[in-house]
Amino acid sequence: MISIVTWNMDYWKRNKEQRQAAWTYLTEEIRPDISLLQECVPPPDMTKEYNIIYREIGGTRNWGSAVLTRGYPIKEVEFENSHPGCVVATEVELPDITLTAISVYGMLCKNNYATTTMHRILSDLTPLLHGQRSSRTFIMGGDYNLSPQWDERYKHRDPSHQLVFDRIEDLKLVNCTLQYFGKLVQTNHHARSNYPWQNDYLHASKKLAAKMVSCKVFDVEGIRELSDHDPVISNFF
Repeated sequence: MISIVTWNMDYWKRNKEQRQAAWTYLTEEIRPDISLLQECVPPPDMTKEYNIIYREIGGTRNWGSAVLTRGYPIKEVEFENSHPGCVVATEVELPDITLTAISVYGMLCKNNYATTTMHRILSDLTPLLHGQRSSRTFIMGGDYNLSPQWDERYKHRDPSHQLVFDRIEDLKLVNCTLQYFGKLVQTNHHARSNYPWQNDYLHASKKLAAKMVSCKVFDVEGIRELSDHDPVISNFF
């Protein structure tokens, strides 16, 4: 059984104690085999138990994205990346397969759109996701800062969020939460909105998605003190 989680850890809005508590929750309560993380800064002592590929966004953001594995060998996959620190692509050596694990953060662009960022990220990843899909098994997860709910709620007044998900589907990746729950599920608790937004996703290759046995959103007591996003975890056999 392999467990894979995605979580936006909300580093920039949290204090030192909350950040440490979030890492403790991840490593002691969730204990995933693979973590796809956004808005994070891995503590130095994490390397004792975890293999880590982390990239900072930089500039005004002294935090970034990461892929962590609990004991499994990992190496970075190089690609033409327009948004360093928003995307981290890796190869994880599992017992039976080499898994290409990608952490994605749909950062708002200077004009305040996440759609533009996500379209560029998908364009950068296309040679990897499309050109090598026959020889690779993929898991891609993160806070995309997008939801098909946006189009319906705001009557398509902004660029379509659904088009991004159409592109992901065209790349033959399966939405794990949608496959498991049959609907969108809330993962984000916005300070200025009570709407049940889903911003966080796991997308898997079809063969991997067929091996999913469970999926869970950690909307549990105390989690909102650590982040305004819920961890999303899927288990595969």
